[in-house]
Amino acid sequence: MGKFVVGIIGGACAGSEIASTLADLGMEVVVFEQNPLPYGKIEDGLPRWHRKLQARERKNIDSKLDRPEIHFVPSCKIGESVSVEDLDKEWNFAMVVMANGAWRDRALRVPDTDRVTDDSLVYQNKLVYWFNHYHERNFDGHRYTIPKDPVIIGGGLASIDMAKICQFEMFNAAVVERGLEPVDVETLEHRGVRKAAENLGLDYDDLGIRPARLFYRKRVIDMPLVPLGDAPDPVKVEKAKAIRQKIIKNSTTKYGFEVIEFHSPASLRFEGNTVTGVTFDLCYWDDGFKKTGEQETVDTSMVISSIGSVPQPIEGIPMDGELYQWDETFTGAVTGLRNFYCVGNAITGRGNIKDSAANARRLGAVVTAGITEEELIYEKWFRAQEEEAREHVEKMITFLQQMPDTSDAQRQKIQELTQKHWESIGYTGYAAWRDAILAKR
Repeated sequence: MGKFVVGIIGGACAGSEIASTLADLGMEVVVFEQNPLPYGKIEDGLPRWHRKLQARERKNIDSKLDRPEIHFVPSCKIGESVSVEDLDKEWNFAMVVMANGAWRDRALRVPDTDRVTDDSLVYQNKLVYWFNHYHERNFDGHRYTIPKDPVIIGGGLASIDMAKICQFEMFNAAVVERGLEPVDVETLEHRGVRKAAENLGLDYDDLGIRPARLFYRKRVIDMPLVPLGDAPDPVKVEKAKAIRQKIIKNSTTKYGFEVIEFHSPASLRFEGNTVTGVTFDLCYWDDGFKKTGEQETVDTSMVISSIGSVPQPIEGIPMDGELYQWDETFTGAVTGLRNFYCVGNAITGRGNIKDSAANARRLGAVVTAGITEEELIYEKWFRAQEEEAREHVEKMITFLQQMPDTSDAQRQKIQELTQKHWESIGYTGYAAWRDAILAKR
């Protein structure tokens, strides 16, 4: 195979795996990452009580990107720092792979959400980012305060994480009010809130903590907590339902939140531009989910929307609704752009760490989240992303074999453009840059 230079947008699980696989095949790779570090949902999607898993996954990505054939370009947002047109015509890669995932929260589909001007309506990705970083000494992002009556709208793994974040924040606020030091989130996640209170000599029921309420439009047994794959047999379906019920029962008991079934959000109630309540359509099951015609309004001073993520719009990349527009189902080739291809959540818009069956069928890989009966486990999702990335490389090789080698002149130009960006931010190498960024936290 000839020698090519390939550009990759996004350096997390899928991007780093593709980069490493292409480098193994003798290619040179430039990885563009919008953030200073390439860890993506590992760092900013998983709540920080998953420290050990995060550390393992960061090390895994480091091992793939910190090699001479791969040129990591951090703090470089495509569409802003580098335009899509320049990426196509000036950098002129043999191929550009969009592995940038799905970071934009899917909008809550009720009227008047654009009226909200404060934190009475919050979206999942922003809330997790705050939760994971607000304790860092140099954090300068937006700060949230979880009130005593949060409402979460969703139903997947991430929704449960939102409920746990609420419970942990409310617990520590109550602890601090009593003149005690807050409990670290790893302890809260491991022991649960009642055990944590007991260890402090407190009675949890005396702390005045109201349960965060998670509203789901279907039943607990329908929550997407256990991937079933295509055409599951009835035995597997029934087992999955039982596991879902057990997960919710254990989680609500251990962490103190509530899950309310058969509630589909219909509208928001306001005072000025602040949300003060949510009106739900009540539903029921009758060989499908149907509305009863009745409604219920729930008071709250914070609504947390956890209904999924979609790709961030990039100027120059055509969109088809919430997703990037592509017209080649085998590879995810982007409509109207030469040699641009999407992979993973950039196609599906499945930004949550959960089942991604549509893209699995498209790319021939099974992308699922793994769980046990006792806890939610994300590690299988990362491994599945890597598997999907390797599958995708096999598809791309077919196209690359038909292309001319990257010329020495173009290779030199790509190196010069890369070096120019490095000099603008003071980048001197992967490990040194990573350590410098981490040292500032």
